[in-house]
Amino acid sequence: MRTLLISGLASGLALALIGGTAAIAADKVQIGDKGVFPESLTSTADGTLIVGSIGTGQIYKAAPGSATADTWIAAVTDGPTAVLGVYADEANKTLWACYSDLAMFAGAGGKAAVLRSYDLTSGVLKTTVPLGEGTFCNDIATTADGTAYAADTAGGQVLKVAPGATTAETFFKDAALASLDGLSFSPDGSLYLNGVSTNKLFRLTIADGKPGTLTELKLSQEIKGPDGMRFGDDGVLYLAENSNAQVDAVTFDGDNATIKVVGKEAWDSSTAVTKIGSTLWVVEARFSKMGGTEDPGAFYAYPVALQ
Repeated sequence: MRTLLISGLASGLALALIGGTAAIAADKVQIGDKGVFPESLTSTADGTLIVGSIGTGQIYKAAPGSATADTWIAAVTDGPTAVLGVYADEANKTLWACYSDLAMFAGAGGKAAVLRSYDLTSGVLKTTVPLGEGTFCNDIATTADGTAYAADTAGGQVLKVAPGATTAETFFKDAALASLDGLSFSPDGSLYLNGVSTNKLFRLTIADGKPGTLTELKLSQEIKGPDGMRFGDDGVLYLAENSNAQVDAVTFDGDNATIKVVGKEAWDSSTAVTKIGSTLWVVEARFSKMGGTEDPGAFYAYPVALQ
């Protein structure tokens, strides 16, 4: 998540399950009505889009081919209310969502982050996992057995929640991850992570469920504000750069990462990306208008066709 100081607030990140063949809306998808400020999105294989909002605290859903994403899961009434990372784990029929307190980035303390899981079909709450004092949950990725891994931006650490658990444990922490935002598992089981303020990309090897070596990858070109990112079914890592108003396709050769811009528009904070078939969907958060007097207008997720 990019650290944006807008009326003392800051936010960023998150993202998405990779879809296969699915119905694709012909144009952009409107998210909710007013004050949404969407920060993250995920998708399911049939083409459903699910979007988290830091403005309303709601989670929105757009049916395959729909032009609108409507309220699906209501805002919570306890703990932090801003929804950042959302992640659809279809294999385990679960939607994960990060709830964090934006006040933490205004130097005013803040409530500890909470990770919640919901039934992916009904939206019924399954588990509530407090992440501990000083935490800011920003994104989630899962392994095949349903274990959830959450990015704690404030703590520079990856937290782990076992299937069915209501407590989290520290899986990996390192000073290099001081601005940890997006994370995604590669096809070989390594965990890729980014630093939204440091503009870095990392790979963490994992063996027998335990963290191995953290490697900073060598980038073919500079990135600015790396935020939500997900591996596609094609083995490519798709990355949203919130400060560059673009989305990239990232491929790897050893410790080298080749950055290719595949979508660039006049987006105000492009914070997340998900792949459905041969189309990427990018969410625009419009953080520059958050907390101000200017009407930000309607919010959208935008399609980007892959060539």
